[in-house]
Amino acid sequence: MEVIISQNVFHLYNNERGVRDISLSVNSGTSFGILGSNGSGKTTLTRLIAGLDKIQKGTLSVFGKPAFKKTTVLRFRCGISLDKPAHWEALTGRQNLDFFARQYGLSGSKLKQRIDTLLEEAEILKQANDPVSAYSFGMRRKLSIIEALVHEPDLLILDEPSAGVDVSFLDKLAYWIKERNTEGNTTWISDNDPDWIARAATEVVLLDNGTIKAAGIVSELMNSVKAINRINVTVERVDTSNIPDIRGIEQFKCDGNRIIADILDDSNLTTELLGWINKNGMRIQTMQVKSLTLHEALMKKSELEEVKL
Repeated sequence: MEVIISQNVFHLYNNERGVRDISLSVNSGTSFGILGSNGSGKTTLTRLIAGLDKIQKGTLSVFGKPAFKKTTVLRFRCGISLDKPAHWEALTGRQNLDFFARQYGLSGSKLKQRIDTLLEEAEILKQANDPVSAYSFGMRRKLSIIEALVHEPDLLILDEPSAGVDVSFLDKLAYWIKERNTEGNTTWISDNDPDWIARAATEVVLLDNGTIKAAGIVSELMNSVKAINRINVTVERVDTSNIPDIRGIEQFKCDGNRIIADILDDSNLTTELLGWINKNGMRIQTMQVKSLTLHEALMKKSELEEVKL
């Protein structure tokens, strides 16, 4: 079942930022990740999906109904946590969470049990009876996310969930999202942390300047780069226009005083590349070796698709 369907959606602001010509679909049981730099359109698209802003052109539906001005039934099926949490400062964390839970119809012993479980798993149970005004930014973010989760929504919408929270909570959130997948529930995740998206999402798109630059299945994208490392070498000066004739180098470029190469995961290849740099008279200052990320996998896919065109 398609939970979200977007067809040729436009929503542009006066500065021409926003989203343009976005077409995508999200099936039930999917965790759908949106990656992109600041200003790429991630939050704009998320607000449109959440029904907080209205599209200017195209069609956008959630559970078969227009996303904007959701019906009461549709609102009950969704849980939303935006990048800027909003709470009643004078109320405690527990009181805030209790209020949201009651809006979704939870009550009695089930309500208390659900609240206690989420507060404990988010590691803010000890602060549950403190006013939110005393909470750190990270604690507010955690509270906002579990408020969106409290009624176990069919569609969970998260904007920048990794911002300001600790690694332990991100591990827990990735686990919750995977559990939701197995139960047939859907999660929309807008974030700029490719490593965490790679753990939490099953599908992903990369936004750039309001348009979809690349898209794919996360497992397939990561398999396409898992045997490749990126070597980033800083030299005193780049003193060659040659490209090393070394089998196993997938990509090679010079950028200022940096040499960047994507090579197969083989220590002998790294040694061979460094030998080539020295042989060409360039003195190495620093070197960094890292595995490619989901963002880089999407970029490589985008480049390949442009070559085919």
